[in-house]
Amino acid sequence: MHKPRFNWVVDDSARTYPPFNILIIGGGFSGITLAFQLLRRDPKLNIAIVDRGEIPGRGLAYSTPYLSHVLNVPAKNMSAFPKDAGHFLKWARRNYNPNVQEGSFLPRLVYGRYLDSLLKEAATRSARDLPWFRDQALTLVQTGGLYSAQLKSGRKLLAKAVVIATGNVPPGDPSVLGLTDAATKYFSFPWLQNALDGLLGSKSVLLIGAGLTSVDLAIALASTGFPGTIHMLSRRGLLPQPHRQTGTWPQFWNEKCPRTVRGMLRVIRNQVRAAAEAGIDWRSVIDALRSVTPEIWHSLPDEERRRFMRHARTYWEVHRHRVAPEISERLSCLIQEGRIQVHAGRIRHYREEQNQAIVTCRRRRDGQTEELHVGRVINCTGPEADWRRIDNSLLSSLFAQRLARPDPLFLGLDTDRDGSVRNDRGVASTSLFAIGPMRKGSLWETTAVPELRQQASTLAEHIVRVMNEERFAEELSTETLSQ
Repeated sequence: MHKPRFNWVVDDSARTYPPFNILIIGGGFSGITLAFQLLRRDPKLNIAIVDRGEIPGRGLAYSTPYLSHVLNVPAKNMSAFPKDAGHFLKWARRNYNPNVQEGSFLPRLVYGRYLDSLLKEAATRSARDLPWFRDQALTLVQTGGLYSAQLKSGRKLLAKAVVIATGNVPPGDPSVLGLTDAATKYFSFPWLQNALDGLLGSKSVLLIGAGLTSVDLAIALASTGFPGTIHMLSRRGLLPQPHRQTGTWPQFWNEKCPRTVRGMLRVIRNQVRAAAEAGIDWRSVIDALRSVTPEIWHSLPDEERRRFMRHARTYWEVHRHRVAPEISERLSCLIQEGRIQVHAGRIRHYREEQNQAIVTCRRRRDGQTEELHVGRVINCTGPEADWRRIDNSLLSSLFAQRLARPDPLFLGLDTDRDGSVRNDRGVASTSLFAIGPMRKGSLWETTAVPELRQQASTLAEHIVRVMNEERFAEELSTETLSQ
C-alpha cells in the first residue's frame, strides 16, 4: 500500500501533476498550518505548497541559526491550533526539553522543528503525497475554471483553488540623498545570507530601525563576538517593551467606543490608569484588545486608519509586539556598556569613502546633524507597508486580470472576513484566498501566531465548505442531466 508522505520536490521538471485541489503559495507558518487544518477537515484533498525556502516550513522567522534568537511569545501561547492551547508546550517537552515551562521563551529554531513536524503530520493525513516545490510563483492566471501558476523554474502547476500565503515582504529602501544601487556597504534586507559576514573587523555598524528586527540583528551581532559599536536609528528611538508576568484585564472595547484614533487612545489610557490603581500592569490592558483588534480596525473609517499609520503605529507596535525578558535584559546591558547606541532621528545623506559608510543624521531632540562612520548599514525597518512600491509579478498578474485589488490603504490584498480575495468590483472569490500579512489592510494584526492560527482554522473551514458546496452542485447537475 502506498504510504502518503511529505515530498520535497526540488527539480522534478519531467514529472507532470494533475490539477491540485488547492495550491498554497508560501510555506511559512501560515501556509503550513493552513495545510494541516485543511487535511484535518478533508484528508482526501490534493494539496501542494510552493515556497522558496531552503528548509521546508521554516520561513524567515524560524530558519535562523542563532540560539540567541528566541520566540517573542511564551511557549504556552505558541500552539499552532486555536482549540489545543497546550499543543506546542507538550511537543516541546517531548522533543526538546522536559523542563520547558509555560512562560519559557524557546529558540526559534526549535519552533522551526515543531513546524516541520506539523508538515510531516499533515502529509500522513493525506491520501496522496504532499508535494513541496522549492520554487517561486511568478504569475497566476485563471483560465477555464483552473489557475495556472508559472514557477521560476519553468514548471507550471494547475489548481482549482489558490491561497496566497507569501508572508512579509522585504523593507523598502529609504529615500536618502546619495544612497544608490552602487552602494556596497548598504544591505537592503537584514536576512540576506551575507548580511553579517565579514563584520568582525569593523568598528561599528548601523541598523536602520529599532523594532524587533533590529533587536534580532543586534543580539545576533553580540552573540557572534562583534567587538564594535552597534548603532540603532529610528525616527523616535523607541525600543520594543519586554514581556512581564501580570494579571488579566477584562475586555473593555464595545460598539459605543470612539471611532477615532484620538478617542481610542484616550480610552486605552483611561483603562491603563484604572489597571494601575488595581495593581495590574498596562500589558494586560493591551492584551485585552487582541481578540477584538480586527473589529476595532474594521470599525475605523479609512481616514482614521491612515491617521493611525502616521501618528500612532510606532507607539502601538512597541507596546503590542514585545520581546522576551532575557532579550530585553541583554539589550539593556549592551546599551549600558555602550556597545549599542540608540538614536532618534532621520537619515539625510549617505556616502561611502574608502572602507566605510558615512551616514549624516538629523537628531530628533534638537534638529542638529551628526555623522556616523560605520562599516555597514543594514535596513531593519520591517516589511514595506505600501504595495505601490513593491515589484511583485504574482500580484501584478492578479491585478491585470482584475481577479484581485489592493486594500484601500495598500497594505496588502482586499479580502472579506473569511479570507476570500475580492476582485476589482469588490466581489469575494470562491477559489482565490489569502492568509497572513497579505490581509493586514483588513485585519491589521496578522503576523503573530495567536492571530494566524485562528486565521488558518477559519479559512480552512471556509474553503472546505465552499468546495463541498461546489461538489454538491456539480453532482446535482450531473444527476439532473442523467434523468
